[in-house]
Amino acid sequence: MPRLARLSLAAMVALVAAACGGSDEPAAPAPKPSVFQEILDQGAGKYVGKARISATADDGGVARYTFDPASGPVCMTGEPYGVMVREGASDDLFLFLQGGGACWSTFCLAITQATETLPAKLDVLDPGKPTNPLAAHDLVYFPYCDGSMFAGDAAHDDDGDGTIDRDQRGLANLSAGLDVARRRFPHPRRIVLAGSSGGGYGTILAAILVRAAYPDQELLVVNDAGPGLGRPGDEGFLSGVLSELGIDPLLPKSCPDCVARGHVTGLLRYGLEHDPKLRVAMFSSYEDYVISDVFLQVPAADYHAALVDETGRLTAAYPDRLKRFFVAGAVHTTLLGGVDGLIGDDLKAVKLPPGAATKLGNIKIGAMDTSVVRGVTFATWLAAALDGSPAWDDRLE
Repeated sequence: MPRLARLSLAAMVALVAAACGGSDEPAAPAPKPSVFQEILDQGAGKYVGKARISATADDGGVARYTFDPASGPVCMTGEPYGVMVREGASDDLFLFLQGGGACWSTFCLAITQATETLPAKLDVLDPGKPTNPLAAHDLVYFPYCDGSMFAGDAAHDDDGDGTIDRDQRGLANLSAGLDVARRRFPHPRRIVLAGSSGGGYGTILAAILVRAAYPDQELLVVNDAGPGLGRPGDEGFLSGVLSELGIDPLLPKSCPDCVARGHVTGLLRYGLEHDPKLRVAMFSSYEDYVISDVFLQVPAADYHAALVDETGRLTAAYPDRLKRFFVAGAVHTTLLGGVDGLIGDDLKAVKLPPGAATKLGNIKIGAMDTSVVRGVTFATWLAAALDGSPAWDDRLE
């Protein structure tokens, strides 16, 4: 059966807009029961198929779908949410979750509006970059604009004036984008779900919805600087954040250890246990400045120790399906190659806490060709992961 992406872009934009907008177009086939049905039944699937597209655009081969906020998807301060789609030259699908901070009541550094253009020159999004192993993939790009790591489902009136100050609807935003992905690319050969920073944390729960939408394909999750760590030694910190953002009801009741020792790495283990077609490729620096210093506000040495310990538990349990690429130092992310992938080009849409501007000046962003462990670049290592090559190994500096 020919895939829908072979239609002209204009025709596909119209078809998806009609189907997601509640017209008489036939709906996408109902998904099969999921290996993660427990989490879907707890509420993770509540927004699937609910979003309505309010506008579409075609910009030089990149389609943008904007959703009606009244149907669920929305950015933090009420602006509409939208995703971008670019057709590639392969039958493989690449879903990318943008980075850009996180936001809770005592700390907020986040993007509050969805970018309207695809930052195509970032390393992993650049179709003309020879060393980019994802260059030919069909792409769905998920902007990040609510600070909830693509999983939140809560609204907050922080100053008590009766007006919502933080609308954190990451779960609805993610679900809406996946509805578009499933209609545009219903039968991909395989799927890569990647995210950087806040988007990296987002991949941990997003993998569950991706698997629900695509029950049969091989799924490679590329977690770029979002390893699921909270504050070492402070078990209540991350639990409090998850509760405030409305994420904790999605944690599987059968997995009391999914948030253990103050981290959500147990949820990664749950995913690997339930989904035999899931593999995970993790990148981090040992002392990631953005995660350890800016967000978690813990000593770099404590972050280093927790990173090695928590991910080591995962590789010990699933050595063939979860592998790490860890570099020395404090660099943040490797898929981007530039800070635009974290904050976009509209600084007015970035919410900063007091004193953050000084800290942000110390950020160093990695790149796929400059992150090197024992003579191998991350780009080469990721290509090996895609190919299922023995060269995809647990590579620690």
